Amino acid sequence: MLQLQLIALYDYVCRCYDRHLCLHFQRQSNNRQPDFTDQELITIYLFGLLKQRYTMRQSYDYIVDHWLDWFPKLPSYQAFNYRLNQVSWQFEVLIDELVHQLQTRPCHHHISLVDSLPIIVSKRPYQAKVARDWADKGFCATKKLYYHGLKLHFVGFDRRETIPLPEHFYFTPASANDLTVLKQTTLPYVEQRILVGDKIYASAPLQAQLCQQQVEMVTPIKLKKGQKRLDAADQLYSSYVSSIRQPVESFFNWLIEKTHIQTASKVRSQKGLLLHCLGRLAAGLYMMAFIS
Repeated sequence: MLQLQLIALYDYVCRCYDRHLCLHFQRQSNNRQPDFTDQELITIYLFGLLKQRYTMRQSYDYIVDHWLDWFPKLPSYQAFNYRLNQVSWQFEVLIDELVHQLQTRPCHHHISLVDSLPIIVSKRPYQAKVARDWADKGFCATKKLYYHGLKLHFVGFDRRETIPLPEHFYFTPASANDLTVLKQTTLPYVEQRILVGDKIYASAPLQAQLCQQQVEMVTPIKLKKGQKRLDAADQLYSSYVSSIRQPVESFFNWLIEKTHIQTASKVRSQKGLLLHCLGRLAAGLYMMAFIS
């Protein structure tokens, strides 16, 4: 069974590699065709995550201990680590492929769920020094936690009582406002649709903008200034909206459980953070598409 999983994963990576010419024109040196290929490199990283090896060292040792005959040209760990960080952008191509693969499944194309997930590099934001060009200080209201890191923004099609099908993903610095990100990245491309989100997306100017695109934003009802509690009808409505958007929370919980994407405390560089985010998201989508 494990052999078949590894073969299927390697075959998928190779087919994706062959379909995208941009992956073939990344090297202009004499080593543009290394004995140990990028396809093998990516397969090992993803297979390690599939087998619950959540660090590169664990993935590498797992292959050495159990699958070395399958990868006879496997380089040293230092070379493996360096090359993986250099090709981390290739996981973005895999993510696009997997999103398109998942969108062939039945779903409600007129209802989309939106939310964000914190990617925590450090819980001491004032002392953090990793990837400052990309990550910064943010606040997670759910955990009541200030942190240094990123946000993963999600837009996905509703499927009723099961995790939604991904449509778009965006990574931003942790300080980015969810409503601003939605306006800049998602709204230009949606029309004739219902968007369901949490209270941060409740905005009268946004509603006016969405009406022009035949889009409705549905959120729980916010307390008005000076109001201590919602009346019974508003509470019932808010509970109903929360039940609709619950599957996106389930998706995030599933992604965290399967890939440990939320915790990036061992990342030491910007390229390492890019690999952590893109690689683990690709692994999660692969599991969702072919294993779960």
